[in-house]
Amino acid sequence: MKTNYEIHDERGDKTTITLPKWTADVLQVVLPDVHAWVQNTYDRVAERRPLLTRRAKGDLVRLLASREAEKHPEHQARMLELLF
Repeated sequence: MKTNYEIHDERGDKTTITLPKWTADVLQVVLPDVHAWVQNTYDRVAERRPLLTRRAKGDLVRLLASREAEKHPEHQARMLELLF
């Protein structure tokens, strides 16, 4: 399962970042505004790595989202749910 976040790319065009549902669920619990976090993270990636392809930028945002989720105890609980 996946969760989509509509954001604006560096040209101002609408695009979508898709996160794994478990990552999005954890972020919904620990962040005040996941959509804003995804947009800000994309903006930082686009600014710091302008030569990356659109797909590579999205992959990096997904990686950073996963790492952010992994910092929190809610992630550990979700992982245990998946295993048992």
